[in-house]
Amino acid sequence: MEKITPQEFQRLIRSCQVLEKDGHGEKVLRRHDGIIIKIFRRKRFLSSALLFPYAQRFSRNALKLWAFDIPTIRVVKCGHCPNPARDLVWYQPVEGQTLRDYAREQSLEPLMEQLGAFVATLHDNGVLFRSLHWGNIIVQPDGAFGLIDIADLRCGRRALSVKQRQRNFHHLLRYKEDRSQFFELIDLFCQGYAERSGFADETCRQWLVAATESGQDKGRP
Repeated sequence: MEKITPQEFQRLIRSCQVLEKDGHGEKVLRRHDGIIIKIFRRKRFLSSALLFPYAQRFSRNALKLWAFDIPTIRVVKCGHCPNPARDLVWYQPVEGQTLRDYAREQSLEPLMEQLGAFVATLHDNGVLFRSLHWGNIIVQPDGAFGLIDIADLRCGRRALSVKQRQRNFHHLLRYKEDRSQFFELIDLFCQGYAERSGFADETCRQWLVAATESGQDKGRP
């Protein structure tokens, strides 16, 4: 990882457009050339991030997704600043718009079967993405799907278990706004998921219904 001095870190902040920040500071920046810089704060002194920084996890996850031909960001480099304690990753974003923004503008009917197949591809490849919601799925200009914000992702050696698939469906439908249009087109999603995964359409439907009835519900994204 590239070492970033506190002075270099502050110059970076000043030279970029701030896309996201919170009470602890800037979280996402955009350079003039379109490169995105994601900033990870080390929340505890003794943390797994000391051994395996979030920026490196982010980079590793991107490489694993591309190995499965799943479109995602392309990492340019990773860096670390000691004061403030921040890990940084520079990357090329995925072209397109989030599934949530797409759904606000037009019907998802032409894409819903493909969405089911996309999620099945993740599950069959052992990809457990806990942040798999409509704000992190990108609809690319050609209609294909991609993923962003992939730090909270794990790739196993085998396909996800039934329980893991059910849990991930809850992540996919955690927000009420997303569910409203989804359940109007659930048959198309299940058809795409079943065709790719080998599970029956009705089994997929039962998992989805159960996923929305369990766990913590979130209103607005």
